[in-house]
Amino acid sequence: MTTSDLDAIDDDVDLPLQLIAFANAGIDLVQAAWEDESVAWDSFDLIVVRSPWNYVERLDPFRKWLGDRSGLTTFHNPVELIEWNIDKRYLADLAHRGVPIVPTAFVDSIEELRSAAQSFDSAEIVVKPSVSAGSRLTGRFLKADRAAETLATEIFANDLTVMVQPFAARIDAEGEIGTVLFDGVISHSFNKAALLAEGGQFVDGEYREQITSVRTPDDVGAVVHAAATAVTDIAREGGWISTHEQLLYSRYDVVRLDDGSPALLEAELFEPCFFLLTDVDAADRFVGAVLRRLSA
Repeated sequence: MTTSDLDAIDDDVDLPLQLIAFANAGIDLVQAAWEDESVAWDSFDLIVVRSPWNYVERLDPFRKWLGDRSGLTTFHNPVELIEWNIDKRYLADLAHRGVPIVPTAFVDSIEELRSAAQSFDSAEIVVKPSVSAGSRLTGRFLKADRAAETLATEIFANDLTVMVQPFAARIDAEGEIGTVLFDGVISHSFNKAALLAEGGQFVDGEYREQITSVRTPDDVGAVVHAAATAVTDIAREGGWISTHEQLLYSRYDVVRLDDGSPALLEAELFEPCFFLLTDVDAADRFVGAVLRRLSA
């Protein structure tokens, strides 16, 4: 499942490899757009939610579209899990289950923003909406920079909750590590270079993802395992998946805090780029996971 907004999916680097891998496996792959009212979603054997990347601009219609399909068991990942994952307040649920996360405050006023910023030891903070994709309405600022409050005001004007986090300075040199799982098993990891520059700007003035293959350090892998376990437990307890079922796919992004400890930045459970180009066998692993679902 994707979107009809071609601008939103212009940079879908996974699609060419997916098309080849699914064709080689003899699977009829249809790129159906969530906005297309003519699509009979109950006619598919399996629906993989992959790139509805305009949902942040059409949040209410997208949520209604999801809700109207909550009874379809062919959705992967499940509709209920997607609804939970849309809003990054899910991080609080994961932290409650012992997952080390980047310290995060969710605020609804400028006064709360100021208080949260001062509670962090870092010199800089990151301000962003709790519902976002592609670093939309996201900025990195010195604590005293009023531009952070300007951005927060814009986020509030969009009827969204503001997230405030300490900026982990090691990202500038080390980036973040994303790890992709298929059927609950780690497939591959990649390094994403820093995106945010000081003063609410992007590095080199534009949003550009620089991705390289990487082997996951053991302590980062431990955070991924803790996050994946917690997410799976939540999904099972909610009845969104069966007791012995795994999620078809998931991605966990981890950064190192200033003290060097790894912490979860984000769990992407319904629209992540897999960056299949970073591992020659990754596309086939994804297809294998889909085939197991179809055969079941």
